[in-house]
Amino acid sequence: MKCEKYFLDTQNIFCQNLTLNALHLSNQSEITNSYQFRKHEAEDLTKRTLIIVPGYSVSNPPRIGDHRHYIQALQYHPTRNPKGYKKICVFDLYSKKDGRCNFQHDITTLAVELMKSIETSRDNWSFCENGEIDFIGASMGGLIVRKFIQDFMVGENQISTISWGTLRIKNIVLIATPNYGCKIVDLLQNPVIQLFLRIFYGKNNFSQSQQVQQISVGRINVWEPLFRKLITKHTPINVFLKRLNSVIQTPGNIRWVTIRGTKRKWFTRLLYNKNVMTDGVVAAASVPLKGAENISDKDFGIGLSWNHRDLYKNEDFCNFLVDLLLFNMQITDYLENNHLNFTHKISKNKRFRMNTLKGILKLPIHSYEKSS
Repeated sequence: MKCEKYFLDTQNIFCQNLTLNALHLSNQSEITNSYQFRKHEAEDLTKRTLIIVPGYSVSNPPRIGDHRHYIQALQYHPTRNPKGYKKICVFDLYSKKDGRCNFQHDITTLAVELMKSIETSRDNWSFCENGEIDFIGASMGGLIVRKFIQDFMVGENQISTISWGTLRIKNIVLIATPNYGCKIVDLLQNPVIQLFLRIFYGKNNFSQSQQVQQISVGRINVWEPLFRKLITKHTPINVFLKRLNSVIQTPGNIRWVTIRGTKRKWFTRLLYNKNVMTDGVVAAASVPLKGAENISDKDFGIGLSWNHRDLYKNEDFCNFLVDLLLFNMQITDYLENNHLNFTHKISKNKRFRMNTLKGILKLPIHSYEKSS
């Protein structure tokens, strides 16, 4: 009997220790800073400037988008982010300077305005002489960046300026950029929707601007998806995107990265086929470019999904931008080294582990008493 009691006590102690060790490891994996697992050294950003080019605004009057989440994650801070950018510039494409606050400006004109902001001091931008530049193009802003590169880059990665000498481009990150158009823009041309927009926003509303016309897919039936079999009215071909994509899409010795989300919104079913992956605004298939590192939220393999708004303000996504730009990491680094630190997913896993281990403790301990 003493042996049996000793066995039972030993089994209980073993299970309890196993549970405590597992919970300890679980908690350690939660609180461990992901920076410790980076196998890459931080980039030298002392001579590098980050330029953020925002997306399209549908407000009236138009105003620049909110990019404080990008800035907070990437900007230099002596304790929180000592490896961050000391210079971050945001291109206010709707500034009142030089008449930019105008819906009629097309993307080509906005690319010229971007060059003026770099070349002159009108936006109080400053660069290190013969320094480096990184770009973040958010949504339509990515098309402005692509047009800017197509029109003003010389050599493999250089921008010639009078004020700052030759600036070299290192990284271009395009976030949810409709490189092949956004179907929502085509559907805005539906006569019923146009009547609504004219009543509330006037005849020359944002849906008629050159900017938004250049984001359309083109040749889309405006009566999709409900009445496409009854009425046919197609939007014109998007000449701008056709020309932009007809040449090398990722030119130069530059690191090109595209990022797309697949988290649908409730109204997405009214706009896209149920089998089409979108971020609620832009179809996922419209984002990737030939020659770029094309990253999707599904690549992480942990049930992660971002919508169009998440790609602006989600804290985990902003930390991912830190890895891409400050530490030059790639998606393979995440997959090979299990470098995942997405809080909402970890919290679910933690609850699962806690419940599983608690269930182990509730299992009956079988005794080996002799039968009478």
